[in-house]
Amino acid sequence: MPRVSRTSINSKYIHVITQGIKKEYIFKNDKYKKEYTKLLNDMLNEYENTKLLAYCIMDNHAHLLIYTDKIEELSKIMSRVNTSYGIFYNKHRMRVGYVFRNRYYTQEIADKEHLFNTLAYIHKNPVKAGMVKNENQYKFSSYKNYIQKNVNIEDIKLIFGTEDYLKQFKFIHKNFSSENIVDVKEEQEKSEEKMKKIIIRFCNENNWELDYIKKNNYLLLLLINNIKNNCDVTNKVITEYLKIGKNRIYNILKKSIV
Repeated sequence: MPRVSRTSINSKYIHVITQGIKKEYIFKNDKYKKEYTKLLNDMLNEYENTKLLAYCIMDNHAHLLIYTDKIEELSKIMSRVNTSYGIFYNKHRMRVGYVFRNRYYTQEIADKEHLFNTLAYIHKNPVKAGMVKNENQYKFSSYKNYIQKNVNIEDIKLIFGTEDYLKQFKFIHKNFSSENIVDVKEEQEKSEEKMKKIIIRFCNENNWELDYIKKNNYLLLLLINNIKNNCDVTNKVITEYLKIGKNRIYNILKKSIV
């Protein structure tokens, strides 16, 4: 499923997925999961129109179920959270560079059934990964909050339309269906594989070596535009694969704007 453009989102319910660069376990330790959860909650407290309805922080990625009246707030929140976490992670790991694999992914929630399935899917991630036997055993998700009724009533109403939600909550988790749920890892890998094929085809059709293209800004611009027009990958993915600087791709694309 292709990534959804921020400006084309119509639903107020959004499934957000963010993942570590090169599938790195950026949330491997409890202190990292706690920090990311804290950053999310602290940031969301500053925005009245955006709510975190459910979450699950895995070892190398995180799933969020967001409700927002103002979609532009979501971009601000995720940018600030991921930037802050990147600084925290690099400092504690004594490393530099990108922390997240791509910009975060979004999937628009289509209807009530999709909303319920997404809620269950998020909570079932640790079970699917074999980390725990049931959802209640995992510490870094919102599942226990729901079971223990340690949730905001107004947020509950946004999902279930009533305060009396527990029976329905248990039912949808027991009868979960994965239909319409995005597999972020699969989608990213498909996009990156497609990008590689585009690069090979571009080189072969023009009888150019990739190293030759990389030395010529005009040819490099043609290749990058070819990738972007046919493949859903970010500038960061392109720069990493081509082994070129992020400032160079930025300047090339900036100069090409008429």
